[in-house]
Amino acid sequence: MRRLFIPVLAAALFLPGPARALSMTDTLQAWRDSSAMDRLQLASRFGKAFVSVNESFTAGYFVKCIDDVAGYANAEKARIEDAMRECVASQLRMKGQPDD
Repeated sequence: MRRLFIPVLAAALFLPGPARALSMTDTLQAWRDSSAMDRLQLASRFGKAFVSVNESFTAGYFVKCIDDVAGYANAEKARIEDAMRECVASQLRMKGQPDD
């Protein structure tokens, strides 16, 4: 019995537990600390929600844009939803400018 207990205990201590998915209310620090897959999953949801507004709102756009916003000085306490709003507003402002 004791031989079985030690490997099971070791597995429980050292194997990663279930990951918590990113949400819009998480901080940009959590965004930076998360895996690329977690960021892509959240960005995909943003892309699906906003692609009808503008075809450039893809998952790739949101990953890159939120990564950029997360790199701003003192941005780590801001929320992901704040960065997402900035990304949408920025793109819509650029889209609304007349071509030269």
